[in-house]
Amino acid sequence: MAQDAVAEIRDRIDIIDLVQEYVPTLKRAGRSFKGLCPFHQEKTPSFVVFPDSQNFHCFGCGKGGDIFTFHMLIEGVEFRETLRELATKAGVELQQGAGVAPKHDEHRARLIEINDLASTFFHHVLTRSPQGDAGRQLLQERDVSGEMVERFRLGFAPDSWDSLLNFLSSRSVDAGLAEEAGLVQPRKSGEGHYDRFRNRFMFPIHDREGHPVGFGGRAIGDGNPKYLNSPQTAIFDKSSIVYGLDLAREAIRKTDEVVIVEGYMDVIAAHQFGHENVVAAMGTALTEQQVGQVRRGAKRIVMALDADAAGQMATLRGLETMTQSIDGEDTTPDAFGLVRMERKHKTEIAIAQMPTGQDPDDVIRANPEEWVALVRHARPFLDFTIDLLTADVESSDARGKSDAVHRIAPLFRQITDRVVQAHYVGELARKLRLDERLVLSEIRRANLAGRERALRDATATSSEVDGRSRERTNEHYLTALLLRHHQLARDVIDAVPLDDIHDARNRAILETLRDEEIDGMSAEEIVVALDDEIADHGDWLLASLEGRPEQFPGQIRAETTQILANLGRERFSYLLRQLQDNLRDAESQRDPETVALLKTQLAQLAERHRTFYPPVSPYFRDSRSPAT
Repeated sequence: MAQDAVAEIRDRIDIIDLVQEYVPTLKRAGRSFKGLCPFHQEKTPSFVVFPDSQNFHCFGCGKGGDIFTFHMLIEGVEFRETLRELATKAGVELQQGAGVAPKHDEHRARLIEINDLASTFFHHVLTRSPQGDAGRQLLQERDVSGEMVERFRLGFAPDSWDSLLNFLSSRSVDAGLAEEAGLVQPRKSGEGHYDRFRNRFMFPIHDREGHPVGFGGRAIGDGNPKYLNSPQTAIFDKSSIVYGLDLAREAIRKTDEVVIVEGYMDVIAAHQFGHENVVAAMGTALTEQQVGQVRRGAKRIVMALDADAAGQMATLRGLETMTQSIDGEDTTPDAFGLVRMERKHKTEIAIAQMPTGQDPDDVIRANPEEWVALVRHARPFLDFTIDLLTADVESSDARGKSDAVHRIAPLFRQITDRVVQAHYVGELARKLRLDERLVLSEIRRANLAGRERALRDATATSSEVDGRSRERTNEHYLTALLLRHHQLARDVIDAVPLDDIHDARNRAILETLRDEEIDGMSAEEIVVALDDEIADHGDWLLASLEGRPEQFPGQIRAETTQILANLGRERFSYLLRQLQDNLRDAESQRDPETVALLKTQLAQLAERHRTFYPPVSPYFRDSRSPAT
């Protein structure tokens, strides 16, 4: 039986190597490594990585965990994406297709190399060849600077059937590989291939790391379609690519905000005028994969679309639930999906509606200050949607009011914060001149319908552990008990310090258990709703409890409370031993700077875990001490 993928990734990736990619200040201090914490501002390093246990802990902000926890925190992604990315880094093949098998890496790299050659060719034609005159004229008309031409590697595809094909052939690129890369296509009759892009202004499309994976081509003149993208390939998936993200990443991190526009030229204009946190979703529909990409480093997502596109998007095809593709990945989300994205990614999604007849490119070039104001005052997505769906409902239109409530109620189901939900219930009731109790009733019905769907869709999951041996630690046991008996131990769940939980899967489950939306759901229903990799772990946790004698509620609460206390003591004792060992090493090596730092961290540890330093009882006071 193959080794557990999570354990195999842990074996292959050393936490020191991973952390050093993000914490350049990390340096050896005795047996451990110390550096400035990447999760909070500090001048004196309190962030420590322990090579022996492959864990980290910050004695300032308290965050800690393993390689998965670190990656999730530093990149702002959930466990599934962390597992996929670390599996790729470690060369581990995930059985369910979430990762890239090592044997495919070389082929993907070759396709990227071919796209890079094509990008060089198109760029040369635009900047140096007479065949690029039409492209240079477009640049002049749109007032695109030379700096942007180089930054975005803009290009031009000649009005020819085989210019690119011949160029690639001269570079020993087989036509079949060029077809796989989406650059040429087979002739409909006869043998051979021809260029996919002809007489088009070319926008190279890069992935998050800056690799050229596809192209968008804008037709010159009356060519159809006006915009032509690369087809789906092994390296290009339109639903998961965000145009300009490789150039916007740093600005997004600095501003905590990303602005999503519709067109390539909108992005280029924004960057040219200094708004470098702007990207394009390559279409009016924003997918969850794209949200996951731009969410990293951004607490606020502003969708700045032209008026018609924003209206079309907010109408959301009748507010149906998110469609699912064959492989189970989310595709095009509607309003329901966007609200769920906000909750899942802890991100605010807002709509900045452009003036009628103008797109972001027009606004930015004509009045940069208006652009800044539109983005700053972008409306929360739910406000925008409620206004849209109630705008044409007359006060006397009973059926219209009913339709509006039925379409919006499922959105409110996604709001777990009761104060926020109450606010929007009041807004909807006020706009439709209805009693708030009627709106709340529809929300409860939507909740019930959603839970019934989850039960119907849930397949019988096997509780067998697939032969992999896992050590049942106090952490696993506590998570299993809280998952099974979450309704009996809610205060214990809320008291678990997540920063002391090593396994990122346990953290994800405990975070889910804190969501009030799960009230009334069984442990099996909760597991079904989790991402696949976490659900597998949840199944194993529940299976580990099988055969235990039935317990009364009071016994369960007492046991979970005791295990939580034991877990805290374990974490405290471990950190205390690590610091004491490091202190002894530093003292023996006569390193006063490290000694001082470690003593400070010992004091911080004692303060944070004061309950493990019980005060000395007066009954044990030294009788020889002077009387007071």
